[in-house]
Amino acid sequence: MPSPVGRWLQVKACGLVQKSSSLAKVLLFSAVDQAATRRSQPEAVHCTNTQKIEKMGRSTATKDAQALFRTLHSAYAATPTNLKIIDLYIVFAVVTAVIQVVYMAIVGSFPFNSFLSGLLSCVGTAVLAVCLRIQVNKENKEFKDLPPERAFADFVLCNVVLHLVIMNFLG
Repeated sequence: MPSPVGRWLQVKACGLVQKSSSLAKVLLFSAVDQAATRRSQPEAVHCTNTQKIEKMGRSTATKDAQALFRTLHSAYAATPTNLKIIDLYIVFAVVTAVIQVVYMAIVGSFPFNSFLSGLLSCVGTAVLAVCLRIQVNKENKEFKDLPPERAFADFVLCNVVLHLVIMNFLG
């Protein structure tokens, strides 16, 4: 059941469609359904049945989301294993940062410098891992002359410096 505001918007949209030109109808319903074949079919939209409009919008959004996930999955399947491992490390660092923020929100932030140190450690490590991923990626032509061992050595050195600064910040 739509909210009163949503229902009011649906009624206004149906009134606008009944009173307006065909161009306005196309512009109004292009946000609901972006498939070119459905835009050209006027029988796909009936203003007397708002449930059909809602159902069409939901099903189109679901189909679009499924198509997006299929495309991302097929593109990511071609990614080399070493980049997937770096991606997993980045996700781990970001999830750890989110857990620290949630913990701080629940428990409190009494030793605030400890919270900041932990958060900056996670975020800094994630940023350095993204830089490593960019340098190691074979498709990136900017770093084609840089060997992966050198990129990893830079990553390790920068992580050591980052964590020395964070240990100093702890006090």
